[in-house]
Amino acid sequence: MRFRAALALAVAALAFAVWGGWTWWQASTDESVEFARTRDEVLATGRSHVTLLTTLDSSDVDAGIDRWLDVSTGALRDELESTDRKTRETLAKGGTVATGRVLDAAVSELNTRAGTAQLLVSVEIATSTAGGPETTKRNRFVAGLTRTDHGWLLSALDQVPLGTR
Repeated sequence: MRFRAALALAVAALAFAVWGGWTWWQASTDESVEFARTRDEVLATGRSHVTLLTTLDSSDVDAGIDRWLDVSTGALRDELESTDRKTRETLAKGGTVATGRVLDAAVSELNTRAGTAQLLVSVEIATSTAGGPETTKRNRFVAGLTRTDHGWLLSALDQVPLGTR
């Protein structure tokens, strides 16, 4: 009697081990798991990059623009790279410090084959000028990202007017 109980327990344990191994293997090769990882990576990267692109300290405009260039690609990078000396000087003389903070973001489109993504982003930008009082403004953006050899970079950042649907 004890032998049969032990055998039944051993068979049940073996069956459970085989089922657990099979389930684990299936999950590790499931495309939806990789898609979810990529979506999470795009979301985290996009949040970080939008924060950088909505932040600028007038005391070091060149370094701020260099940071913008580090996280951008394509037409957006070209536009940022073309910031002329006069604009940089105007920004520096303005004495403004703008600090962006992403309040919320969501991936609205992700095409892993094409290496493109789109995020909807809500940002609060706090600004102060020459030690004056800080003001905050909320903005909504649609951020385009493109997968490059250097990871996911911003390829577009377009403001969405408040009050639109």
